[in-house]
Amino acid sequence: MEAREHYKGAPMADSQSEPLSRSARPTDRRELLLLSLLTLFVGFFVTAEMLGAKLFHFTLFGLGPAHLGLGDSREFVATAGILAFPLTFILTDVINEYFGKRTVRVFTFLALGVNVILQFVVQAAIRVPARSFTEGVSDQAVQDAYTLALGQTWSIVVASMVAFGVGQWLDARVFTWLRQRTGGKMLWLRAQGSTVVSQFVDTFVVILLAFVALPALTGSAHMTLGVALMIATTNYVYKFAIAVGTTPILYLVHGAVDRWLGRELAERMAHEAHPRDPH
Repeated sequence: MEAREHYKGAPMADSQSEPLSRSARPTDRRELLLLSLLTLFVGFFVTAEMLGAKLFHFTLFGLGPAHLGLGDSREFVATAGILAFPLTFILTDVINEYFGKRTVRVFTFLALGVNVILQFVVQAAIRVPARSFTEGVSDQAVQDAYTLALGQTWSIVVASMVAFGVGQWLDARVFTWLRQRTGGKMLWLRAQGSTVVSQFVDTFVVILLAFVALPALTGSAHMTLGVALMIATTNYVYKFAIAVGTTPILYLVHGAVDRWLGRELAERMAHEAHPRDPH
């Protein structure tokens, strides 16, 4: 059954209908869950993209790349986007669990579409002249800061969207495959298994495209393949750690959704989303 059939024809709540509470109809709950997941998924993805221009450094419980044999640096360096991206991992798994991989694909295309449209808005905002009303801060200083914060290079924007699309496609397929193999049991395995596999591909695709392939195609300066692979490996280490660390949050979200939907409706939606599960 296609994912769109799960919510096709579900009536929208209006001012005349009963408030969406614990007495709400199953169709209301299903539709509200779907719209909430779409809103959060697109919101966190776009936020992660917008935050990506800032880099910060950290260690994993005192451990850095040098301690793990991944280079000379004693600290990891990551984009601020990873503060939002882990939430998209959890949302992807929840969406797949209750609505199936087809809905994950649709949500991914919508998120990418919103991000493309916003790029034009962001570029226009960067180009309009800034005006400062802060004493001691010039108009040019504000303009430079704004450009630095939001003005990512086109190669990074393109690479991140390609990597996200590929990663989401792979995540959905691995999640579904693991669910079928386990008969719908072991949530942690299908959720984190799909995440660590998809993020491995996502990480290497974005680094190799943004800093090697695309700059090389345009004749721009680019990293050597060896350096890019080292950076990608380092990035994957902390993404792996984040994926494992978010397991309790995944169970909390999953449990909250089950309680709100009700056990019967939650199980029915999961079976409809994954009709090939062994019974």
